[in-house]
Amino acid sequence: MKKEDYLAAIESILFVSQKPLKLEEICRCLNMDSNTVQELLNALEENLKDSGINIAINKKGVTIIPNEKYRRYFSKFLKKRKAALSREVLEVVAILLKERAPKERIDRLRGVNNTRSLNILIRKGYVKKEIIEGKIFYSLTDTLFKSLKPETRSILQDSGLFKEKE
Repeated sequence: MKKEDYLAAIESILFVSQKPLKLEEICRCLNMDSNTVQELLNALEENLKDSGINIAINKKGVTIIPNEKYRRYFSKFLKKRKAALSREVLEVVAILLKERAPKERIDRLRGVNNTRSLNILIRKGYVKKEIIEGKIFYSLTDTLFKSLKPETRSILQDSGLFKEKE
């Protein structure tokens, strides 16, 4: 294979990888020594510097990243994209739709520890902690409802589970 073919092979391996790849993993895939692969990575990095993507080489490994030169474009895309909530997190939301609840009740209803799900919802501003008579309760915030699609918000309002504050 020619050098260009190896560069394309590395690029495609990095593209399909879900996580940064260690140098040794790339060496194994290409059946090459680490010095040769490192030289190829340096050449690939140089070849990509004027394209929309680059490669990042650090202690975690090698991965494809967007070119910072085009941040103003890809950052708009990332702002528009909303991350979907996992099923586990949605189940916690469903419990809290009816009424605020302490973590113990949420855990008992779901049968698992819900610390992670509650932390995700708090970080997003969808759930708040309230201390009532020395006990911590969790409840949904308006931020969650404002982030919903209008048709979903309407369904919740019609069901009586949520009334928008004036």
